[in-house]
Amino acid sequence: MRLPPHTRSSSCVSLSKRTTSTLVLLLSIAAAGVFAACGSDSGASVNGGNTLTGGSGGQTDGGPGGSAGDGGTAGGLNLDSSSPLTLSIEPQNPVLNVSGSPATQGFAAKLSDGTTATANWLLDDVVLGTIDSAGTFTSGGFIAGSVGVTARVGDLEASTTLKVVVDITDNAAGVPDADRGLLDAGGASDAAFKWLYPYDKTIFPRGLSGPEMQFGGSAADAMRVEVSFPDFSYVGYFGASNPSRVTLPPNVWEAITKSAGAGVDVQVKASKLSGGTATGPVSESWRIAQGSLKGIIYYNTYRSASTNTGAVMRVRPGGAAEVMIGQCTVCHSVSSQGNVLVGGLNWGNGNPLESGSFDLTPDGNATPRYTDGDGRKMSFGGLTPDGALMLSNGVPTSGPAIRGLSGDYPSRLYDTATGAQVSAPTFESQVQYAMTPTFAPNATKVAFSWQEHNSGKTLAVMDFDGTTTPPTFGVPNPVVASSQVVGWPSFTPDSQSVLFHEGDAYDTGNANTHAFAEIRLVDLQSQAVSSLSALNGYEASGASYLPYGETEEGRLNYEPTVLPVPVGGYYWVVFTSRRAYGNVVAPGGTEPGGDNKWGTNDANGEMPSPRKKLWVAAVDIDYQGKLDPSHPAFYLPGQELAAGNMRAFTALEPCKAQGASCESGAECCDGFCRQTGSDDAGAPVFECVPPPTGCSNEDESCTTAADCCGASSGYLCINGRCARPTPH
Repeated sequence: MRLPPHTRSSSCVSLSKRTTSTLVLLLSIAAAGVFAACGSDSGASVNGGNTLTGGSGGQTDGGPGGSAGDGGTAGGLNLDSSSPLTLSIEPQNPVLNVSGSPATQGFAAKLSDGTTATANWLLDDVVLGTIDSAGTFTSGGFIAGSVGVTARVGDLEASTTLKVVVDITDNAAGVPDADRGLLDAGGASDAAFKWLYPYDKTIFPRGLSGPEMQFGGSAADAMRVEVSFPDFSYVGYFGASNPSRVTLPPNVWEAITKSAGAGVDVQVKASKLSGGTATGPVSESWRIAQGSLKGIIYYNTYRSASTNTGAVMRVRPGGAAEVMIGQCTVCHSVSSQGNVLVGGLNWGNGNPLESGSFDLTPDGNATPRYTDGDGRKMSFGGLTPDGALMLSNGVPTSGPAIRGLSGDYPSRLYDTATGAQVSAPTFESQVQYAMTPTFAPNATKVAFSWQEHNSGKTLAVMDFDGTTTPPTFGVPNPVVASSQVVGWPSFTPDSQSVLFHEGDAYDTGNANTHAFAEIRLVDLQSQAVSSLSALNGYEASGASYLPYGETEEGRLNYEPTVLPVPVGGYYWVVFTSRRAYGNVVAPGGTEPGGDNKWGTNDANGEMPSPRKKLWVAAVDIDYQGKLDPSHPAFYLPGQELAAGNMRAFTALEPCKAQGASCESGAECCDGFCRQTGSDDAGAPVFECVPPPTGCSNEDESCTTAADCCGASSGYLCINGRCARPTPH
């Protein structure tokens, strides 16, 4: 059977799975009368149909918190104290089994005098489905879980819980019954048939396209994939592929990411049929973070098919890459608030011919802010979170340097709007060359590779106060002393640790000079350094888990940047890597040049390898004291496949004013996104609003953790936003 596109409304995307603190009100407009409940405590009987169709209504990812509204009154009922009545819901705690088409479960509001009342019906989680004025719940696609159902009649209220269980079998490819039987039974193991991508124990956020599952060994005549976790089971049959690959239907992947709760292991098994013989299953487990990545990722590409030269590209989570600024604009940096970009412009045979700053607007445009005749001035500069000030990247006359920048150019503080140098004597008297500088998300610190202190092998952090005149810097604190070059620091959202790359050079290497590096994390308080083994490609034992078994692959990781807000209990780091990508960009892969990690250098110049790609990994929020708080990385979907991509900056989008539509408080200038109404389909509508009374929902503004609605559940206040803790 064929799996049609998911049909849930996309206008109500949200960034948390459960909106448990509020109720979405659906006002009753039906006349009073007897309503016959369908279903029973033992579960509703549902006709699954022959096709899988997406349900309608609901929001895609939970809500930032809506208003329950007025419960209304039970017209004509005598609710005075002389005849006290109680209210109950029938059935109690039903189970709704969904096996294909959207399924329904009816509820009735019963008064203690035996009559059925007309009620206002509410759900505490509109992700799972919708409920109409008659009390009929309709599942929203194939999302499993439990939802609270409440009925209100005047001052009376009753609640129950509906469990939605999903069990889907799909054969869109039309695999014959006999072959399906062989795949179901499984077969002998084959060392060549193994997972190449994704990696075992990867953590995925919501809101991205599903991973293309890629396998080693011979071509597949057919494949079977099973995905299971509590209350959810999916079995899909897929046709021939060479090399062996499977991509789940988009609405199935969406259902998986919205059904799997925090800390739940998603079990994935794959079997292959080739030449009449079944092999497998081979198994992995993944986890799903309870939120969607936010903002925009800006990165450099070289020899892009979109620009035929270097450019700054952007990719929104779930979207495809777009050209942001072309004409060989590279060596960029972006403010964490996403409103200012700086970079080198119009490269020649040495330094860039110019450098400049740009305003990034909410409509996605980049407007020139300032242009300077010295190409080194704003290349790789470190921006304050609001983009007002930039600490320039130092260009030394000797020692390790960034390829493409030369001469003598000490680090200085600049105004990005005018290009004027800002006096900063407490910096200038202590540091000459701050390489690859970056400011903390809370604007209280700056980190950099301290060139004149052990020739770029020291990572230093200085306190910073931009509110004074002139801005003041503290004493440089060497937090990492290495035998290798350390650079490209990026603060975690709590501003208490820094990720950085440690390796042979600041560069990612090329065909002439191979460069190796790994990503590390240093806790600024203890100065303990984590090797981030899982992110780099190693098991806890130190053995590589990367599928091609090349020892050097774990040392091909560079240039980390961290999303300035936590999502779903994790920090998220985007980094450059030359590792293989499944059987696509890999030895023997389908993308030309995938067997060459380093690209080529000839009379026509440098041709970057398509192996140079962007990857994303989760890091536990509670990283302190952990030997390795990182998790295996995944390939960033949406980036150009054939190009060499690098130096990603993760930044929020420019904030939105009151009244603008939103999915999360992190998008709003005032820090709050709330439900302000419903659309014609009954799905909630969210807008940026003034600071309300009461507690703050996930992603909304806070001063301390006590401001957060989830404080009793361990929620934290990180970078001024309420954040859920890392699940364990």
